[in-house]
Amino acid sequence: MRALHLPNDAHIIKELQTIGVDPNAHDIFIKKARCSILKINALSCAQANVLKQTALVCGADAAIPKTAYFGGKKRKVAVLLFANQRELMKIRDRLIEQDWLSPLADEIDMHLHQTGALFVRARRRRIILNRTYIMGIVNATPDSFYNGSRYCDEGTVCRVVELMEKAGVDIIDVGAESSRPGAAPISARVEIKRLKNILPVIRRNTGILLSVDTHKAEVAAYAIDNGASFINDISALRFDPKMASLIARSKVGVVLMHMKGTPRTMQRNPHYKDCMGEIHDFFKERIAFARENGIDPGQIMIDPGLGFGKRLTDNYEIINRLSELKAHNRPICVGHSRKSFIGYPEKLPPDECLEGTIGTQALLISNGANILRVHDVGEAKKVAVLIDTILL
Repeated sequence: MRALHLPNDAHIIKELQTIGVDPNAHDIFIKKARCSILKINALSCAQANVLKQTALVCGADAAIPKTAYFGGKKRKVAVLLFANQRELMKIRDRLIEQDWLSPLADEIDMHLHQTGALFVRARRRRIILNRTYIMGIVNATPDSFYNGSRYCDEGTVCRVVELMEKAGVDIIDVGAESSRPGAAPISARVEIKRLKNILPVIRRNTGILLSVDTHKAEVAAYAIDNGASFINDISALRFDPKMASLIARSKVGVVLMHMKGTPRTMQRNPHYKDCMGEIHDFFKERIAFARENGIDPGQIMIDPGLGFGKRLTDNYEIINRLSELKAHNRPICVGHSRKSFIGYPEKLPPDECLEGTIGTQALLISNGANILRVHDVGEAKKVAVLIDTILL
Protein backbone atom coordinates (compact mmCIF):
# COMPACT_ATOMS: atom_id res chain seq x y z
CA MET A 1 0.00 0.00 0.00
CA ARG A 2 1.16 3.57 -0.67
CA ALA A 3 -0.40 6.99 -0.41
CA LEU A 4 -0.64 8.91 -3.69
CA HIS A 5 -0.12 12.62 -4.20
CA LEU A 6 -2.14 13.60 -7.29
CA PRO A 7 -1.97 17.41 -7.57
CA ASN A 8 -4.16 17.88 -10.64
CA ASP A 9 -6.75 16.22 -12.88
CA ALA A 10 -4.17 14.85 -15.32
CA HIS A 11 -2.44 12.85 -12.57
CA ILE A 12 -5.77 11.52 -11.28
CA ILE A 13 -6.85 10.42 -14.75
CA LYS A 14 -3.48 8.76 -15.38
CA GLU A 15 -3.84 6.64 -12.24
CA LEU A 16 -7.47 5.76 -13.10
CA GLN A 17 -6.38 4.68 -16.57
CA THR A 18 -3.55 2.62 -15.10
CA ILE A 19 -6.00 0.40 -13.22
CA GLY A 20 -8.54 0.35 -16.08
CA VAL A 21 -11.39 2.49 -14.72
CA ASP A 22 -14.24 3.24 -17.14
CA PRO A 23 -13.58 6.71 -18.68
CA ASN A 24 -17.23 7.61 -18.01
CA ALA A 25 -16.47 7.45 -14.30
CA HIS A 26 -13.38 9.69 -14.40
CA ASP A 27 -15.29 12.87 -13.57
CA ILE A 28 -16.90 11.25 -10.53
CA PHE A 29 -13.53 10.31 -9.05
CA ILE A 30 -11.97 13.68 -9.89
CA LYS A 31 -14.71 15.36 -7.82
CA LYS A 32 -14.08 12.89 -4.99
CA ALA A 33 -10.35 13.65 -5.04
CA ARG A 34 -10.70 17.44 -4.77
CA CYS A 35 -10.94 17.95 -1.03
CA SER A 36 -11.51 21.30 0.64
CA ILE A 37 -11.52 22.72 4.15
CA LEU A 38 -13.92 25.67 4.18
CA LYS A 39 -14.09 28.09 7.09
CA ILE A 40 -17.52 29.64 7.48
CA ASN A 41 -17.90 32.56 9.89
CA ALA A 42 -20.86 34.11 11.69
CA LEU A 43 -23.27 31.19 11.65
CA SER A 44 -25.95 30.91 14.29
CA CYS A 45 -25.69 27.90 16.55
CA ALA A 46 -28.73 26.43 14.84
CA GLN A 47 -27.16 26.88 11.40
CA ALA A 48 -23.91 25.32 12.60
CA ASN A 49 -25.70 22.26 13.93
CA VAL A 50 -27.77 21.81 10.76
CA LEU A 51 -24.64 22.15 8.62
CA LYS A 52 -22.90 19.54 10.78
CA GLN A 53 -25.75 17.06 10.35
CA THR A 54 -26.08 17.81 6.61
CA ALA A 55 -22.35 17.24 6.11
CA LEU A 56 -22.48 13.89 7.92
CA VAL A 57 -25.47 12.74 5.86
CA CYS A 58 -23.56 13.63 2.67
CA GLY A 59 -20.43 11.74 3.70
CA ALA A 60 -18.46 14.79 4.82
CA ASP A 61 -17.94 16.35 8.24
CA ALA A 62 -17.92 19.71 9.96
CA ALA A 63 -16.07 20.88 13.07
CA ILE A 64 -18.14 23.17 15.26
CA PRO A 65 -17.25 24.70 18.65
CA LYS A 66 -18.61 22.90 21.68
CA THR A 67 -20.50 26.05 22.67
CA ALA A 68 -22.61 25.71 19.51
CA TYR A 69 -24.47 22.74 20.97
CA PHE A 70 -25.93 24.83 23.77
CA GLY A 71 -25.60 28.38 22.37
CA GLY A 72 -28.32 30.96 22.41
CA LYS A 73 -29.99 32.55 19.40
CA LYS A 74 -27.67 35.57 19.38
CA ARG A 75 -24.39 33.67 19.55
CA LYS A 76 -22.40 33.50 16.30
CA VAL A 77 -19.83 30.78 15.67
CA ALA A 78 -17.33 29.68 13.03
CA VAL A 79 -17.39 26.23 11.41
CA LEU A 80 -14.79 24.21 9.51
CA LEU A 81 -16.34 22.12 6.75
CA PHE A 82 -14.32 19.12 5.47
CA ALA A 83 -15.59 17.82 2.12
CA ASN A 84 -14.64 16.84 -1.40
CA GLN A 85 -16.33 18.38 -4.42
CA ARG A 86 -18.90 15.63 -4.80
CA GLU A 87 -19.88 15.97 -1.13
CA LEU A 88 -20.00 19.77 -1.41
CA MET A 89 -22.42 19.47 -4.32
CA LYS A 90 -24.70 17.26 -2.21
CA ILE A 91 -24.47 19.64 0.76
CA ARG A 92 -25.26 22.63 -1.46
CA ASP A 93 -28.31 20.93 -2.95
CA ARG A 94 -29.71 20.11 0.49
CA LEU A 95 -29.08 23.62 1.85
CA ILE A 96 -30.79 25.26 -1.14
CA GLU A 97 -34.04 23.62 -0.08
CA GLN A 98 -34.06 25.66 3.16
CA ASP A 99 -34.48 29.43 2.75
CA TRP A 100 -32.63 30.29 5.96
CA LEU A 101 -29.57 28.38 4.69
CA SER A 102 -29.70 29.29 0.99
CA PRO A 103 -27.06 32.10 1.33
CA LEU A 104 -24.65 29.46 2.63
CA ALA A 105 -25.53 27.25 -0.33
CA ASP A 106 -24.71 30.17 -2.66
CA GLU A 107 -21.26 30.56 -1.09
CA ILE A 108 -20.53 26.86 -1.50
CA ASP A 109 -21.64 27.11 -5.12
CA MET A 110 -19.23 30.01 -5.71
CA HIS A 111 -16.41 27.90 -4.30
CA LEU A 112 -17.30 25.02 -6.62
CA HIS A 113 -17.09 27.26 -9.69
CA GLN A 114 -13.62 28.75 -9.06
CA THR A 115 -12.06 27.13 -12.11
CA GLY A 116 -10.42 28.15 -15.37
CA ALA A 117 -7.68 30.63 -16.24
CA LEU A 118 -7.97 34.10 -14.74
CA PHE A 119 -7.62 37.30 -16.75
CA VAL A 120 -7.07 40.98 -16.12
CA ARG A 121 -8.28 43.96 -18.15
CA ALA A 122 -5.81 46.76 -18.79
CA ARG A 123 -7.01 49.58 -21.03
CA ARG A 124 -8.20 47.78 -24.16
CA ARG A 125 -6.34 44.53 -23.50
CA ARG A 126 -7.65 41.35 -21.92
CA ILE A 127 -4.66 39.43 -20.59
CA ILE A 128 -5.26 35.74 -19.89
CA LEU A 129 -3.04 34.53 -17.05
CA ASN A 130 -2.66 30.92 -18.13
CA ARG A 131 0.98 30.90 -16.99
CA THR A 132 3.08 32.77 -14.44
CA TYR A 133 3.72 36.40 -15.42
CA ILE A 134 6.96 38.11 -14.42
CA MET A 135 6.89 41.76 -13.35
CA GLY A 136 10.33 43.37 -13.38
CA ILE A 137 11.17 46.10 -10.85
CA VAL A 138 12.63 49.45 -11.91
CA ASN A 139 13.02 51.96 -9.07
CA ALA A 140 13.62 55.66 -9.68
CA THR A 141 14.43 56.11 -6.00
CA PRO A 142 17.68 56.75 -4.12
CA ASP A 143 16.61 54.76 -1.04
CA SER A 144 15.00 51.46 -2.07
CA PHE A 145 15.97 48.58 0.24
CA TYR A 146 17.85 46.78 -2.58
CA ASN A 147 20.37 48.94 -4.39
CA GLY A 148 20.39 46.56 -7.35
CA SER A 149 17.01 47.95 -8.45
CA ARG A 150 17.81 51.68 -8.35
CA TYR A 151 17.95 53.04 -11.89
CA CYS A 152 17.83 56.81 -12.10
CA ASP A 153 19.69 57.79 -15.29
CA GLU A 154 18.54 57.31 -18.87
CA GLY A 155 21.43 55.17 -20.05
CA THR A 156 21.16 52.67 -17.20
CA VAL A 157 17.38 52.45 -17.58
CA CYS A 158 17.70 51.70 -21.30
CA ARG A 159 20.20 48.90 -20.67
CA VAL A 160 18.17 47.37 -17.86
CA VAL A 161 14.90 47.43 -19.82
CA GLU A 162 16.62 45.86 -22.82
CA LEU A 163 17.97 43.06 -20.63
CA MET A 164 14.57 42.52 -19.02
CA GLU A 165 12.88 42.32 -22.40
CA LYS A 166 15.43 39.79 -23.70
CA ALA A 167 14.89 37.73 -20.52
CA GLY A 168 11.15 37.54 -21.20
CA VAL A 169 9.66 40.05 -18.76
CA ASP A 170 5.89 40.47 -19.08
CA ILE A 171 5.37 43.72 -17.15
CA ILE A 172 7.78 46.43 -16.02
CA ASP A 173 6.82 48.02 -12.68
CA VAL A 174 8.26 51.50 -12.13
CA GLY A 175 8.38 53.04 -8.67
CA ALA A 176 9.43 56.57 -7.75
CA GLU A 177 8.74 56.49 -4.00
CA SER A 178 10.33 53.98 -1.67
CA SER A 179 7.93 51.84 0.35
CA ARG A 180 10.62 50.12 2.42
CA PRO A 181 9.89 49.89 6.18
CA GLY A 182 10.36 53.29 7.80
CA ALA A 183 10.44 55.21 4.52
CA ALA A 184 9.37 58.85 4.72
CA PRO A 185 6.66 59.98 2.27
CA ILE A 186 7.43 62.33 -0.62
CA SER A 187 5.20 64.77 -2.48
CA ALA A 188 3.42 64.02 -5.74
CA ARG A 189 5.54 66.72 -7.37
CA VAL A 190 8.80 64.96 -6.44
CA GLU A 191 7.42 61.57 -7.44
CA ILE A 192 6.34 62.85 -10.88
CA LYS A 193 9.72 64.57 -11.36
CA ARG A 194 11.46 61.24 -10.79
CA LEU A 195 9.11 59.43 -13.15
CA LYS A 196 9.70 62.02 -15.89
CA ASN A 197 13.36 60.97 -15.93
CA ILE A 198 12.64 57.34 -16.81
CA LEU A 199 9.00 56.58 -17.74
CA PRO A 200 9.07 58.23 -21.21
CA VAL A 201 12.45 56.54 -21.83
CA ILE A 202 11.01 53.12 -21.11
CA ARG A 203 7.94 53.84 -23.22
CA ARG A 204 10.10 54.84 -26.21
CA ASN A 205 12.33 51.80 -25.95
CA THR A 206 9.90 48.94 -25.38
CA GLY A 207 6.38 47.76 -26.02
CA ILE A 208 6.29 45.79 -22.76
CA LEU A 209 3.29 46.46 -20.52
CA LEU A 210 4.01 49.19 -17.96
CA SER A 211 2.93 49.40 -14.34
CA VAL A 212 3.56 52.31 -11.98
CA ASP A 213 3.81 51.79 -8.23
CA THR A 214 2.00 54.72 -6.58
CA HIS A 215 -0.85 55.49 -4.21
CA LYS A 216 -1.33 59.09 -5.36
CA ALA A 217 -3.99 59.88 -7.98
CA GLU A 218 -1.99 62.80 -9.39
CA VAL A 219 1.01 60.57 -9.99
CA ALA A 220 -1.19 57.78 -11.37
CA ALA A 221 -2.78 60.21 -13.83
CA TYR A 222 0.66 61.24 -15.11
CA ALA A 223 1.66 57.58 -15.42
CA ILE A 224 -1.50 56.66 -17.33
CA ASP A 225 -1.03 59.61 -19.69
CA ASN A 226 2.47 58.30 -20.37
CA GLY A 227 1.54 54.73 -21.20
CA ALA A 228 1.01 52.86 -17.93
CA SER A 229 -1.47 49.99 -18.23
CA PHE A 230 -1.46 49.16 -14.50
CA ILE A 231 -1.38 51.09 -11.23
CA ASN A 232 0.19 49.18 -8.35
CA ASP A 233 -1.39 50.77 -5.25
CA ILE A 234 0.10 49.66 -1.92
CA SER A 235 -2.82 51.36 -0.15
CA ALA A 236 -5.53 49.44 -2.06
CA LEU A 237 -7.27 52.76 -2.94
CA ARG A 238 -7.31 53.96 0.70
CA PHE A 239 -4.81 56.83 0.77
CA ASP A 240 -6.15 59.05 -2.02
CA PRO A 241 -9.93 59.53 -2.42
CA LYS A 242 -9.46 60.38 -6.11
CA MET A 243 -7.68 57.16 -7.05
CA ALA A 244 -10.72 54.88 -7.44
CA SER A 245 -12.54 57.18 -9.87
CA LEU A 246 -9.33 57.60 -11.90
CA ILE A 247 -8.92 53.83 -12.23
CA ALA A 248 -12.58 53.47 -13.20
CA ARG A 249 -12.36 56.18 -15.90
CA SER A 250 -9.06 55.08 -17.39
CA LYS A 251 -9.88 51.35 -17.26
CA VAL A 252 -6.30 50.43 -16.37
CA GLY A 253 -5.55 47.37 -14.27
CA VAL A 254 -5.02 47.94 -10.56
CA VAL A 255 -3.18 45.95 -7.89
CA LEU A 256 -4.82 46.19 -4.46
CA MET A 257 -2.25 45.39 -1.77
CA HIS A 258 -2.80 44.54 1.89
CA MET A 259 -0.82 46.62 4.38
CA LYS A 260 -1.18 47.64 8.00
CA GLY A 261 -0.47 51.34 8.54
CA THR A 262 1.89 53.17 6.17
CA PRO A 263 5.44 52.36 5.02
CA ARG A 264 6.74 54.58 7.83
CA THR A 265 4.72 52.81 10.56
CA MET A 266 3.90 49.34 9.20
CA GLN A 267 6.65 47.43 11.02
CA ARG A 268 5.97 48.94 14.45
CA ASN A 269 4.84 45.80 16.27
CA PRO A 270 2.29 44.52 13.72
CA HIS A 271 -0.09 41.98 15.21
CA TYR A 272 -2.73 39.60 13.83
CA LYS A 273 -5.16 37.38 15.69
CA ASP A 274 -5.90 35.58 12.41
CA CYS A 275 -3.51 36.73 9.68
CA MET A 276 -5.09 34.97 6.70
CA GLY A 277 -8.59 35.72 7.94
CA GLU A 278 -7.84 39.43 8.22
CA ILE A 279 -6.25 39.54 4.76
CA HIS A 280 -9.24 37.70 3.27
CA ASP A 281 -11.71 40.13 4.86
CA PHE A 282 -9.59 43.08 3.75
CA PHE A 283 -9.74 42.01 0.09
CA LYS A 284 -13.44 41.28 0.31
CA GLU A 285 -14.05 44.84 1.52
CA ARG A 286 -11.59 46.50 -0.90
CA ILE A 287 -12.92 44.66 -3.96
CA ALA A 288 -16.45 45.65 -2.98
CA PHE A 289 -15.29 49.27 -2.58
CA ALA A 290 -13.66 49.22 -6.00
CA ARG A 291 -16.79 47.85 -7.63
CA GLU A 292 -18.99 50.41 -5.88
CA ASN A 293 -16.77 53.11 -7.38
CA GLY A 294 -17.14 51.90 -10.95
CA ILE A 295 -14.08 49.66 -11.28
CA ASP A 296 -14.76 46.50 -13.28
CA PRO A 297 -13.77 43.36 -11.31
CA GLY A 298 -11.72 42.32 -14.34
CA GLN A 299 -9.38 45.26 -13.72
CA ILE A 300 -8.50 44.08 -10.20
CA MET A 301 -5.51 42.08 -8.97
CA ILE A 302 -4.69 41.42 -5.31
CA ASP A 303 -1.37 41.34 -3.44
CA PRO A 304 -1.07 40.01 0.16
CA GLY A 305 1.76 42.47 0.85
CA LEU A 306 4.64 40.30 2.02
CA GLY A 307 6.78 42.43 4.33
CA PHE A 308 4.20 45.21 4.60
CA GLY A 309 3.06 45.26 8.21
CA LYS A 310 3.86 41.57 8.68
CA ARG A 311 5.84 39.66 11.27
CA LEU A 312 8.34 37.05 10.10
CA THR A 313 5.92 34.21 10.82
CA ASP A 314 3.10 36.06 9.03
CA ASN A 315 5.15 36.15 5.81
CA TYR A 316 5.83 32.42 6.00
CA GLU A 317 2.17 31.67 6.74
CA ILE A 318 1.02 33.74 3.75
CA ILE A 319 3.41 31.87 1.43
CA ASN A 320 2.21 28.49 2.70
CA ARG A 321 -1.50 29.41 2.56
CA LEU A 322 -1.50 31.67 -0.48
CA SER A 323 -3.99 29.47 -2.33
CA GLU A 324 -6.72 30.57 0.13
CA LEU A 325 -6.78 33.94 -1.64
CA LYS A 326 -8.05 32.22 -4.79
CA ALA A 327 -11.46 32.54 -3.14
CA HIS A 328 -11.62 36.12 -4.49
CA ASN A 329 -11.31 34.82 -8.05
CA ARG A 330 -8.82 37.57 -8.95
CA PRO A 331 -5.19 37.25 -10.07
CA ILE A 332 -2.71 37.10 -7.20
CA CYS A 333 0.37 39.29 -7.51
CA VAL A 334 3.20 38.77 -5.03
CA GLY A 335 6.32 40.81 -4.29
CA HIS A 336 8.77 38.61 -2.40
CA SER A 337 12.06 39.37 -4.12
CA ARG A 338 15.11 39.68 -1.82
CA LYS A 339 13.03 40.74 1.20
CA SER A 340 14.35 40.35 4.74
CA PHE A 341 12.24 37.29 5.60
CA ILE A 342 14.10 35.42 2.83
CA GLY A 343 17.50 36.28 4.28
CA TYR A 344 16.45 35.75 7.91
CA PRO A 345 17.37 32.05 8.45
CA GLU A 346 21.04 32.74 7.59
CA LYS A 347 21.01 36.50 8.36
CA LEU A 348 21.73 37.36 4.73
CA PRO A 349 21.59 40.88 3.25
CA PRO A 350 19.39 41.52 0.18
CA ASP A 351 22.26 41.13 -2.30
CA GLU A 352 22.80 37.53 -1.10
CA CYS A 353 19.15 36.47 -1.34
CA LEU A 354 18.86 35.40 -4.98
CA GLU A 355 18.74 31.67 -4.25
CA GLY A 356 16.19 32.15 -1.49
CA THR A 357 14.12 34.37 -3.76
CA ILE A 358 13.86 31.84 -6.57
CA GLY A 359 13.23 28.99 -4.11
CA THR A 360 10.38 30.98 -2.57
CA GLN A 361 9.13 31.74 -6.06
CA ALA A 362 8.67 28.03 -6.76
CA LEU A 363 6.52 27.72 -3.63
CA LEU A 364 4.48 30.80 -4.55
CA ILE A 365 3.73 29.52 -8.05
CA SER A 366 2.71 26.10 -6.77
CA ASN A 367 0.46 27.78 -4.19
CA GLY A 368 -1.38 29.95 -6.69
CA ALA A 369 0.60 33.12 -7.53
CA ASN A 370 -0.18 34.48 -11.01
CA ILE A 371 2.21 37.44 -11.18
CA LEU A 372 5.57 37.74 -9.42
CA ARG A 373 7.25 41.11 -8.88
CA VAL A 374 11.02 40.52 -8.99
CA HIS A 375 14.41 42.19 -9.27
CA ASP A 376 16.10 39.36 -11.19
CA VAL A 377 13.99 38.83 -14.29
CA GLY A 378 16.20 36.30 -16.11
CA GLU A 379 16.43 33.90 -13.19
CA ALA A 380 12.76 34.35 -12.30
CA LYS A 381 11.61 33.66 -15.85
CA LYS A 382 13.57 30.42 -16.07
CA VAL A 383 12.13 29.21 -12.77
CA ALA A 384 8.59 30.19 -13.79
CA VAL A 385 8.79 28.30 -17.09
CA LEU A 386 10.08 25.19 -15.30
CA ILE A 387 7.50 25.23 -12.48
CA ASP A 388 4.64 25.98 -14.90
CA THR A 389 5.74 22.98 -16.97
CA ILE A 390 5.94 20.69 -13.93
CA LEU A 391 2.50 21.76 -12.71
CA LEU A 392 0.74 21.12 -16.03
